[in-house]
Amino acid sequence: MFHVEHETAVRRLDRRLWQGRVPDVPRGTTGRQMGLVVAIANQKGGVGKTTTAINLARGLALAGREVLLIDFDPQANATSGVGIRPENTPPQNHYLVSAETPVRCTVTRMPRLSLLSASPSLHAVGKMVSAAPDRDFRLKRALVTHREAFEYILIDCPPSIGLFTANALVAADQVLIPLQCEYFAMEGLAQMIGAARSIRKGPNPALEIYGILLTMFDPDVDINREVQREVRLHFKGEVFNSVIARDVALTEASSFAKTIFEYAPRSRGAFAYASLTREVLSGSREEVGTRI
Repeated sequence: MFHVEHETAVRRLDRRLWQGRVPDVPRGTTGRQMGLVVAIANQKGGVGKTTTAINLARGLALAGREVLLIDFDPQANATSGVGIRPENTPPQNHYLVSAETPVRCTVTRMPRLSLLSASPSLHAVGKMVSAAPDRDFRLKRALVTHREAFEYILIDCPPSIGLFTANALVAADQVLIPLQCEYFAMEGLAQMIGAARSIRKGPNPALEIYGILLTMFDPDVDINREVQREVRLHFKGEVFNSVIARDVALTEASSFAKTIFEYAPRSRGAFAYASLTREVLSGSREEVGTRI
């Protein structure tokens, strides 16, 4: 349960950021959107994958969507980032070991946001299935029933292109690639797109790029502006309009196990992720779901 002041801040934020009604999204015959599975991935670390996964999940939940956040990184930062201590909850990734193991979600303290948690023991789980012929399909099979229960399923991937990221890309409909605005990060982007293309040519031919998200952007730094120009030029139609500015509040929020909406609802980071949430909901980017 949130503290009263946090709940009040969230209600104020909800009114301010989503004025009027939230843009409609396509819905199935049941009256709700079938679960869209989005892998948030980049093989380079420190580019804002977990920060994006947590805050986009919270933004979508604030907008009234049922969201499942999957922590697929043994570092378990997404788990702790939504206020759940990894050591106090068993990791819920045992479905990688046995397809018969039921997948149970943790109910977070945030309405409409559920979690499949991780812990450092996930490393051992990966080793146990690394030689299995179906090792890349474990997550896809486990999420079949969850597509009906959730409107958005976000997967926070580790900073590598290994077993866990491969499982996420095979299971996903789309891949969202956070990109720090520096040149070294662009090398990681090319490798990530290459990995996604390999998955599309093989086990998941329907995989698409949901979008490239520019992160840690400082408009006063020349290299940041230059990288933004080049990315938008070379990946036209694949880059989100929303840009996540560098904001110390985003780092502080994670250290307090809160999303930016609870920790600093008036910060630049909060408004940036609110903008991304609106863009995801409305499909306002030039082309959402670009073929790889």
